[in-house]
Amino acid sequence: MRNTQGTRRTSALSDSRSHLQRTVLGLTGAVTILTPLFAGSATAQTTPPGQSQQQLQEVVVTGSLIGRTDTKTPSPVQIISAQDLRNSGVTSVAEVLHNLAANGAGTLNQAYGQAFASGGSGVALRGLTVGDTLTLIDGERMVTYPLTDDGERSFVDLSAIPMSAVDSIEVLKDGASAIYGADAIAGVVNIKLKQTYQGGEFTGEGGATQHNDGWYWHASAIMGWGDLNSDGYNVYATLDYHRNELIWGTSRRGLWTNLDWSTFPGGQNTTPGAIGAQALVYPDSATGYVLNPTPNPALNPLQQAHYLPGCNYTLLSSDQCTFAFPGQIQPPTSQTNFLGKFTKALGQDWKLTVTASLFNSVAKQTAPPTEPAFGHLLQNTGAEQGSIPLIAWGPGFGPTPVIYSPLSLPKSNANNPFTTAPAATLVYSFPEVGPWVINTSTNTYRLFGDIKGTAGGWDLDASVGFMYANMNLDFDGGLNPTYAQQALNNGSYVPGGPNNNPSQIAPAVSSNPTSQLDVVDVHGTRDLFQIPGGPLGLAIGTQFYHKSQNDTDPPTIANGQQEGITNFAVGSQDVWAGFLELRGKPLKQLELGAAVRYDHYNTYGGQASPKFDAKFTPIDKLSLRGTWGKGFRAPTIAESGDSGIAYGQGNVYDPVLCPGGVPNVKGTYNALCSYPVTGATPGNPALKAVTSENATFGVIFEPASVFNMSVDWYYIKLTNDILCACDTGNLARTYASIVRGPSLSLPVCTATTAPDVQCPTANVATPVGYPIYSLYPYVNAGTTKTSGIDIDLRGKFDIGNLGTLTAGINYTYMAQYEITYLGQTFDLAGTHGPSGTSGDTGNPKQRAVGTFTWEKGPATATFTVNYTGSFHITDPLVGWNNCLTAIQTSGNGYGAAIPGTVTTLAPQWVPYCSVDHFTSVNLFGAYHINDHFEVHGSITNLFNTAPSVDLETYGGGALYRYTTLNQDGAVGRFFLLGATLKW
Repeated sequence: MRNTQGTRRTSALSDSRSHLQRTVLGLTGAVTILTPLFAGSATAQTTPPGQSQQQLQEVVVTGSLIGRTDTKTPSPVQIISAQDLRNSGVTSVAEVLHNLAANGAGTLNQAYGQAFASGGSGVALRGLTVGDTLTLIDGERMVTYPLTDDGERSFVDLSAIPMSAVDSIEVLKDGASAIYGADAIAGVVNIKLKQTYQGGEFTGEGGATQHNDGWYWHASAIMGWGDLNSDGYNVYATLDYHRNELIWGTSRRGLWTNLDWSTFPGGQNTTPGAIGAQALVYPDSATGYVLNPTPNPALNPLQQAHYLPGCNYTLLSSDQCTFAFPGQIQPPTSQTNFLGKFTKALGQDWKLTVTASLFNSVAKQTAPPTEPAFGHLLQNTGAEQGSIPLIAWGPGFGPTPVIYSPLSLPKSNANNPFTTAPAATLVYSFPEVGPWVINTSTNTYRLFGDIKGTAGGWDLDASVGFMYANMNLDFDGGLNPTYAQQALNNGSYVPGGPNNNPSQIAPAVSSNPTSQLDVVDVHGTRDLFQIPGGPLGLAIGTQFYHKSQNDTDPPTIANGQQEGITNFAVGSQDVWAGFLELRGKPLKQLELGAAVRYDHYNTYGGQASPKFDAKFTPIDKLSLRGTWGKGFRAPTIAESGDSGIAYGQGNVYDPVLCPGGVPNVKGTYNALCSYPVTGATPGNPALKAVTSENATFGVIFEPASVFNMSVDWYYIKLTNDILCACDTGNLARTYASIVRGPSLSLPVCTATTAPDVQCPTANVATPVGYPIYSLYPYVNAGTTKTSGIDIDLRGKFDIGNLGTLTAGINYTYMAQYEITYLGQTFDLAGTHGPSGTSGDTGNPKQRAVGTFTWEKGPATATFTVNYTGSFHITDPLVGWNNCLTAIQTSGNGYGAAIPGTVTTLAPQWVPYCSVDHFTSVNLFGAYHINDHFEVHGSITNLFNTAPSVDLETYGGGALYRYTTLNQDGAVGRFFLLGATLKW
């Protein structure tokens, strides 16, 4: 897992205003140019009878700018209607998209409490991360979330988009950089809003799990006035409110919630407070104990410690002093969304549309500190001395370590019986302070104006958009070591005392991350001339967008005064683009398309992206289709700007103080053969763009009007892939560098002994400085290839007196997911790799969604089956090549179920070497009492299927042993009832 100044903000906003002024001037110029065309269209254009009706039947399908009447395009596009959204039984756009068969590793949802992008939700088509999937609203870009996924990748937050305003969602499962620009490498999700609406509708819903928790409330209303044809205008507004209540981890039971694996051969208890949990030399303690400052080296230091009330050495050594971490399976979240749309007919096929929206998304997520609390600072050294740093780092300064001594009790303190030294080290988990709590409240503002019509044979479209996301992030639970030590010294804070004030030593802090996007888009389409199969269509256009990000940490965290999430990114990018598309049918049976786009980034340079596609229909029932194209993704502001991120990198060895990571060798400092390292990654302005090559080939078969299917092969290759050296084994050893502090006196082996036997030691000063943190840069070092097959089937059947049955199945099989770097290739399909990305979801080869809807008269019922295939828990990318190694290096914050000293995997563990397949079934039903009133309900996870056990992941809610791809299983059976009133 990878975890976390006002003056800069002022300059960034000033820069944004200048860009905004240029944007407005550019739009003004575009409108000035188009004004004579408006006048011409009003006076010179006449519409032959019936032509307007023909144009209304044309649609623009995602992946092309040229209208068509056939939605079966050369590119594979999955269309999800508003009715499909409702029938799915889930309660948000994000949930529907997470269940897509084409969505894979790297997907992000709100259940992952340790995410850098706290409170956000994104989709990752083809498993190529949320940064490689472009999300649009009505074909235009949307402002990105103010926080970045893993501190690196920009994405659009899906949790803030209201279902009530959505007309359809089109998922283009093919690269589309030639049409939409960068970020469209893995595919495009285009969320289309309702164009017009008349009348009114109100929906109210409520529900809970069978455990009587996780309550959900939803109310939405939409009202619209005016007929565009008869009145010349339409306006509608929608207001939507959702709330999901908290589900505590302690409310669920199952092997996937188990923390004590000591009953398995070679297993250990990973519960906080247990001996060996998290590989800590000194176990966590909710009651506290004080270490003897002058111990007898022949005895166990824990046996010589003084224990505060509530625990003693006997209880500790038998794991009787454990305690629970208050983790969440489902965080409390809410969304309040307003959207208004005004459409005005201007005459002669011209119309003006203005869309304004305000989306508010709130989430409260908890996570354990990524490093031991300051009472545990000795975990890093294994000695009764030492220090640990925080990192002072922010825009324009750092990273600079700020060194603190372990927290201690003075000898005058009543809880310190040792008087041989001025102070004695305290080991205490500060349960009064609790875990880290991250509250986010994000307001996303979107204002878009669009004018379109016909002039001189052209269909013209000019848009301008202003989007801004402003987050208030409150962080609680981060210790301030200076405050904590002062409070321990003066006695105002007593471990376990009844009158402690947690805010005294861990004050709450806040920050205000923002992101901005301004867009100007002008394009036109027309028929050039007739060719044998019909008209040859042309689309040309230009686009400008300015995006900026201003994400800085609270001052006390940035200055290294308080523990917390170090993750900042400040900068902006301007992009100019021109694009051209040609499409036509040289033969009635053959459609050909070609497109090219050139994007120029002021921070990176220019890149051209071509694309070609074809569709051949030799007979009415059968079509062959294929695409080929190139694309790119420019380095993000977080990857190449004034940025930095610090995180817990897991346990590594010091190559100097423990060569090869082998303990018990003469001259080796055993404590540094496996120690928790802090990683730090700064922005790299020298990064090149990630380039891509995409191809698809498929067959569409429609033997009857009631049934069709398509089978499509896909292939994506990324070159110069941007990788963090922290995510890969050999890459880390090649590019990482250790930042060292002063030399420390630590136990060193004085003689060679047999393996796994502690060697004799003596305290000796380290020949080099003690490792403080490691720098892991972003590098263009990888090539990623993925390929597989999509199968889509859909049919609608009349079943006589029983009504009608509509069935649809979407299935994706990933045959290949290869990452190559430094001459080595690793196939991660069906494994846990890449485990360092977006919550370590796993990378299953198979995902499928089946929907079966029965309708008869006023009644409707839909079964939705969501299937996720099994996968191995290994990750070859980071050297976890076998089951034992994968379990021993679990990223879970509680630690590995099997300690590193075990060399043989017992048979009882074999069933957990793979994460089993997971299937959940949702049931939705509705009954129309009359034309104005409907009642409906749903049951998600109908059969209460438990999530599959995953001993490697760190992304499960409450830090439990399940992947968030199985989130429905962790929540359990969920019931929903609602009603809709229309007028």
